[in-house]
Amino acid sequence: MTMGKPRLNRLITAGEIASIVKNLADRISRDYDGKELILVCILKGGFMFLADLIRHLRIPVKIDFVRLASYGSGTKSSGQVEITKDIETPIEGRDVLIIEDIVDSGYTLQFLKERLALSNPRSIKICALLEKKARREVRVEADYLGKVIEDVFIVGYGIDFNEGYRNLPEIYYVTPSGQEKEKG
Repeated sequence: MTMGKPRLNRLITAGEIASIVKNLADRISRDYDGKELILVCILKGGFMFLADLIRHLRIPVKIDFVRLASYGSGTKSSGQVEITKDIETPIEGRDVLIIEDIVDSGYTLQFLKERLALSNPRSIKICALLEKKARREVRVEADYLGKVIEDVFIVGYGIDFNEGYRNLPEIYYVTPSGQEKEKG
C-alpha cells in the first residue's frame, strides 16, 4: 500500500451484517404481520441493505427509491436537502418504512419523513442499518436499528467514498495509511 492511500480496517463482518439484517427483518415481519408494507430506500447507500432485508421479510412488500442530496463540505451536511429522484408509488393510507444505510446528522431522514408525510400515509417508520449518535444534529430516531457505531468514516456494503468501495461485502472504517487503530 502506498503512502497517503487510505487503509481499510474491518468494523463489521459479513456474518455480523447478515445477523443484524435477519433480526431486523424478523422484527419488521412481526410488527407488520397481515399488512402490506412499502419500503422506500434512500439511494445509493441503502441498496445492498434493502436487497438483503427483503429476502428475509415474511410479509408482502412493495419497494420504491428516493435519491437525496445534501450539500456541504463533503464530510458534513449543510442541512439543505434536495430530492434528485422522488418515489413513484402512491403512499396515501399505506404503511411506509424508510430504509437507510446510516443515520448521521439526521437532516436527510428528517426531511424525507416530513416530505412523505405530506402524502398522508397511514404510518411512516425508519429502518437503519447503522447509526452514529455522536453526529446527530436534529432529533430523528430509527424505529428499527441494526447497530450504533463510533464516529468513524466507513465504507463497504453499499456505503461509498467518492462512489468507490460500495461493492465490499463487509463494513470498514477508513484511516490514513500508517494510522490504523484497533477496533474490538
